[in-house]
Amino acid sequence: MTPFMDEDFLLQTQTAKTLYHKYAQNEPIFDFHNHLSAQEIFENKPIGNLANAWLDHDHYKWRAMRAAGIPEELITGATIPELEEADPAQEVAGGEDDDYSRYLAFVKTLQGCVGNPLYHWSHLELQRYFGITEPLTLKNARQVWDKCNELLAKPEFVPQGLLAKMGVKALCTTDDPLDSLEWHKKIAEQNAQVKVLPSFRPDPILNADSPDFANYISRLQKFSGMRFKSIDDMFVALAARMDFFKQHGSVVSDHSLEGDFYMPSNFTDVNYIFEKAWMGKHLTREEAAKYKGYVLIELGKLYAQKGFVMQLHIGALRDNNTILLNQAGKNIGEDSLNDFNYAPQLSAILNGIYSGSTGDPSLSKGPRVILYNLNPKDNEALATMAANFRNCQFGPAWWFNDHKAGIEEQLRIYARTSVLGRYVGMLTDSRSFLSYPRHEYFRRILCNFIGTQVEQGEFPWDEESLGQLVKDICYKNSVEFFGL
Repeated sequence: MTPFMDEDFLLQTQTAKTLYHKYAQNEPIFDFHNHLSAQEIFENKPIGNLANAWLDHDHYKWRAMRAAGIPEELITGATIPELEEADPAQEVAGGEDDDYSRYLAFVKTLQGCVGNPLYHWSHLELQRYFGITEPLTLKNARQVWDKCNELLAKPEFVPQGLLAKMGVKALCTTDDPLDSLEWHKKIAEQNAQVKVLPSFRPDPILNADSPDFANYISRLQKFSGMRFKSIDDMFVALAARMDFFKQHGSVVSDHSLEGDFYMPSNFTDVNYIFEKAWMGKHLTREEAAKYKGYVLIELGKLYAQKGFVMQLHIGALRDNNTILLNQAGKNIGEDSLNDFNYAPQLSAILNGIYSGSTGDPSLSKGPRVILYNLNPKDNEALATMAANFRNCQFGPAWWFNDHKAGIEEQLRIYARTSVLGRYVGMLTDSRSFLSYPRHEYFRRILCNFIGTQVEQGEFPWDEESLGQLVKDICYKNSVEFFGL
C-alpha cells in the first residue's frame, strides 16, 4: 500500500520524482490571482486559531460543510430561519467554545471528503505549515488543534511570515478601480519580503444592467474631476485609474463574465446605452451585451497600451441560493457552473482587442490575455481560441476545475493544442493565507504528467531540458508573461 501523502505524493514514476524534487519543489511562487486582503498583509497581525485560519474566509470549506449538513451557524455564523431545526445527528457535541466547534465541524466534514481536493489541500497545509503528517481525524482533532494554535501564536506565523515560508515572491490581489490602494503603498514602503501588487477589476463598469451601475459611474466621474459628456470620457477616467494602479505596481486586470458578453455594436448605440443605464433605466439583454462587448474591447486596447495582462474568468453562475445570499452575503459558497455557448462572442472580443492594438509602436508585446473557464465543457474551446492569438494563454484550472482530475485534463488539453513549455503555471484564487500548498499540489501533478510521457516512451528523457521546462512553468514563465 502506498503511504499516505508522503514525500512522493502523486509522483508515480521515477522521472516524476526527479523532476519534482530536483527542479519544481523549491521554485519561488508568483501568485497572479487571489483575493487576499492587502490590509491584513500590511497589518501583519496574528491570524488567530486554526478555525480562523481555515474557516474565516474559505468558501471551499464552507461549501463542503454545508453539503455535509453542518448548521450554518458553524459555517458562516448566519442564522437561517428555515433551517433552525437542524438534524440532531449533524450537531457537533462537546460544549467547547465557538471556534473549536466550528473547527470540529470541519474535521467531521473532512472525514467524508474522499476524492475532494479539500482533503489533500488541508493535509498539505498541516504538513507544510505545522509539520503534522498524520491524517486528521476526530480522534486526534484536539491534539492537532492545540499544536497548530501554539504555532499560530508565534511571531513567524503572521501573514507575511506564512507567505515567506512558502516562498511567495509576489502576489496580485483583486481590487476595485476606485480603491485608494493605501495598503499596497504601505506594504511597498515597508520593504516586505513579498511584493503585493493590485489588480484592476472593473466589473462595476461592465455590468451596466446592475442596480449599482449609475451610482458607480457618478463616483468615477467625481474621482476623475471631469464631467462625462459621453462614454469616451469614462474611458479617459479609467485610463487615469489604470495609471494610478500602475504607479502602485499593478501588472494585471481581471474580469468576471457570467453571461452573454458581446453583440455587434457601434459608438452611437453604446453611448446611448451608457447614458440610459446611467439614468437608472432598465436595459434589455441585447443592450447589456452590446455595451459589455464594446467596453471589453476598449479596455483591452487600454490594457495593451498600459502593459497590463487582461484576465477573463468566464462562466460562473453566482448567488444561486437566495436564502443564503440574504442571510450571509456574497462569496459564501453558493455559486456554481453556468452553461452557455460563447466561443463566437469570445472570438469577436479578442479580434477587436488584437486588431485594435496592432501597429502601435508602444506595444512591444502587444495585448496579453489569459482565458479561464469554469465549465469544463469549454476547455478545448478556450484552449484552441487562445492559440489563435500571440500572447494569449489558456489559463490554469480554475475554481471547480482545481482538483487532480481537472488539472490533469487541463494540462492534457493545453499540451495537445499549444506549447506546454510556455504555460504560465498556477494560482490560488484564494482568500486564505494557508492556501499556498496548492502550488505544490499543481507542481506534483505537472511533474507526474511529464514523467508519465517520458516513462511511456512518448517523450525523450533529457533531464537538463525537462528540468528547465518544469522550472519555467513553475515560476519563470509567469514572471516574464506579466512583465515583473
